[in-house]
Amino acid sequence: MTSFSARMAVNVEQFGERTAFTYVADPMRDDAPVSYSYAQIHDAARRVGALLQDRLDAGDRAMLLYPPGPQLALAVLGCLYSGVIPIVVPVPDGQQHRSQRLTAIVRNARAAALLTEERVAGDVTTWAEAAGVGDLPRLVTDATALPDVGQFRALPDDPDLIAFLQYTSGSTSQPRGVVVTHGNLADNAEVYQRILGAPSDARHGGWLPMHHDFGLIGLFLSPLYVGSTTVHMPASVFLRHPQSWLFLVDRFDVQISPAPNFAYEMCLNRIAEEKLAGLDLSRWLVAVNGAEPVQASTLTRFRDRFAPYGLRPEAIGPGYGLAEATLAVSCAGQYRLPRITRVDAEHLGRGQARPVGPDADEATRDLVGCGTTSEMDIRIVDSERHVLLPDGEVGEIWLRGPSVARGYWENPEATAAVFDAVTACGERGFLRTGDLGVRLDDELYISGRIKELLIIRGRNLYPQDLEAEARTVHPALALGVGAAFSVPVPEEQVVLVHEVRAGRATPEELARISAAVRHRLSREFGVEASVLLVRPGGVARTTSGKIQRVAVRRAFQEGSLAGTYADLTPEVRAHLDASDRDRELAGVAR
Repeated sequence: MTSFSARMAVNVEQFGERTAFTYVADPMRDDAPVSYSYAQIHDAARRVGALLQDRLDAGDRAMLLYPPGPQLALAVLGCLYSGVIPIVVPVPDGQQHRSQRLTAIVRNARAAALLTEERVAGDVTTWAEAAGVGDLPRLVTDATALPDVGQFRALPDDPDLIAFLQYTSGSTSQPRGVVVTHGNLADNAEVYQRILGAPSDARHGGWLPMHHDFGLIGLFLSPLYVGSTTVHMPASVFLRHPQSWLFLVDRFDVQISPAPNFAYEMCLNRIAEEKLAGLDLSRWLVAVNGAEPVQASTLTRFRDRFAPYGLRPEAIGPGYGLAEATLAVSCAGQYRLPRITRVDAEHLGRGQARPVGPDADEATRDLVGCGTTSEMDIRIVDSERHVLLPDGEVGEIWLRGPSVARGYWENPEATAAVFDAVTACGERGFLRTGDLGVRLDDELYISGRIKELLIIRGRNLYPQDLEAEARTVHPALALGVGAAFSVPVPEEQVVLVHEVRAGRATPEELARISAAVRHRLSREFGVEASVLLVRPGGVARTTSGKIQRVAVRRAFQEGSLAGTYADLTPEVRAHLDASDRDRELAGVAR
């Protein structure tokens, strides 16, 4: 049984009165939560599904533009039940970059309708008209009379039916929608459950938004598929008050709660001790850390900081996954401590993970184990020769199994390149993740990325988007090129190296240009960036003009870039100073 509605029908028979979904606006207040039992949410989803079947055809794509809350949950389920293919995206907020991306997704998916709710319908209409898609039908699901549940027509139980499109990769102008089938979703829900090592009735909860695959699948669809309870709160509340997440875990007896590494850092750095009075984290079984590179120091500091509040050391669960594999690949679930292996940094740079002792004299790096490799067919492969590598050697992570998505929406070339890789010995059908990893004692360690996608605080950013935005900030940047990349300090931070044609500009003028770039990137992308301005020709390119971001990143970290002005965050500056790599930047204004 693979279709989501069919599985939910079985769940209703088994535990219809169990709470399926709860939404709380702010767990720090006494607001009454909104809850649906399995029987209630199944009936409500079928009514929304009947409405969609009346207005759209199975296989049509619908953009779901909702704030967090029950209406979004019902819209997602209504689409899955009806055969309409949902694409969950953020509500337009006026940011030009986000608006452009939404427009590109609408056009790429050839969306047939926009679904939203009454409290943001005006914002959606304003964006749609400005984006030139105002002719698309808009369906305000909470302001429309829903048909009787008897009018709903159940889908055939076909694992190959498309469940949803997840737009997590690609640039603003050329977004890529991952095609996830009902079969993919069913398999990955089971995989996620097994790697967590938690009982099927464990309570899930957190703040991850549903336009993120971790929120949509890990926090919503997977728990419902296996019969769990899931509790949601808005991400905006967590970002304002990080302790609200911890009190959600406490107040609602949450046992499984996922978040990216930056969220754990926020809890460490932005919560005063007096704000934690009365907190009890003893029922938290797995604190999943994933969606961006996991930092060993974050795991140990979070464990130590919250141990007095009942957090068990084995609750820390670093994991690995990606949208192209639906979501989950591996996780260090409960009942075991996370594995942190210290390796020789020089050998790691040459592609070998050589463990060393805690008192090693040489430079070292801590690698975080993200669970065993037993749930999928996982290979470590030389990314150029496609040769399988033995344990202890670093290579690209390739995956194969029922959780691997069908491909990219209407993009056969990218699908063939990413989803149908062939090893040197002729095995085919592998997903190329673009991530670098190593296997040690059946544990998967993630060591880096070969693809250029930036993952900042759990968000995927494409370097071309940041570079294009920077060029519009000032005429002195318009004719030059830039290279955006990230560096671990230890959290990933954005660095932009950009050519500037400013003639005899004074340091004060260069400072204004740099400040304007940082402000623009913060406003449009929500990132704090370091900026290094270089002379024309300072950004390495191939003979065909392609920007060599990896080479620029390497030169930046080695201190071999000749800059005219550097405006670096304290973390990036300290990273360079600690490595004694910024001596070539001597004399550059800071």
